[in-house]
Amino acid sequence: MEYNEGQLGIPNYGPWYIDALPTQDKIQEMNRIHSFINAVIYLDDIKEFKGRKDIEFINYGSNQLIYVLTINGISRYTLVVNQPSMKPHSGELEFNNLRDLSKTNSNVIQPLYYFVDERNPSLELYITKYEYQSRCIGVDTTKWGMWIPEPYYHFLNFHDIEKNVVASNMIALLIKFYDENKNLGIVNCKLDGGDFMLKKSYLGAGFTNDNILNNLELIASRKRITISLDEYINMLINELTILTNEHIFLLRQLRTRITDDEVYKGVDIGLKLRKINR
Repeated sequence: MEYNEGQLGIPNYGPWYIDALPTQDKIQEMNRIHSFINAVIYLDDIKEFKGRKDIEFINYGSNQLIYVLTINGISRYTLVVNQPSMKPHSGELEFNNLRDLSKTNSNVIQPLYYFVDERNPSLELYITKYEYQSRCIGVDTTKWGMWIPEPYYHFLNFHDIEKNVVASNMIALLIKFYDENKNLGIVNCKLDGGDFMLKKSYLGAGFTNDNILNNLELIASRKRITISLDEYINMLINELTILTNEHIFLLRQLRTRITDDEVYKGVDIGLKLRKINR
């Protein structure tokens, strides 16, 4: 196993990371993605992209492929590219949701640009600043933890106390992100599948509530619905504490549960954050 302190993500790449429809060929779709990325990063009107360009695949999910673009060996940007199986405009919707949320919330990744292939509207990508060696939060098989890129890509299980702090603060932030002016709440969440990342800057101060809260960042927002805050909180509590096959807040049932104590602790923190407008 290769140890590399500067590693950014998964150290290999191939069509096995492509999520394609039965009618699609994975190699052809991968080539289309590469052509689309090259067309975007060499556009003349993106001033940040002037200079030598290096592109690197770092991660994937059922919805998206993640690449890092490095300019002149210094500035880095994240390219979030739709998987071929995704519906058209899903990338645009997430871009708009994150852009809207990031205007008033520092714990939301700020998207910079959005692009779509005119010939293939399901081929979309958006661009954000890259957060160096951040850790995606989720569940690997049955344990909560985080995927860490360095010195080799691996998953680190949380201890119970760490999981309690991270889970409750993810819930707290989702309640904080509720937009009371537009009555909009975030739904279709995959809390166990990388919706949140933990910045590497959390290291050194440990798993305290304040430190984790300051370093958690929402990096996905597939959908928002019109709903009152009370209804949103009740829906969140019900879907996280009661086993059900009907989901709105969650995209699907969590692979491993968040405890009831973590849910109610998160609700309490979220309401306090709303009061102080943190």
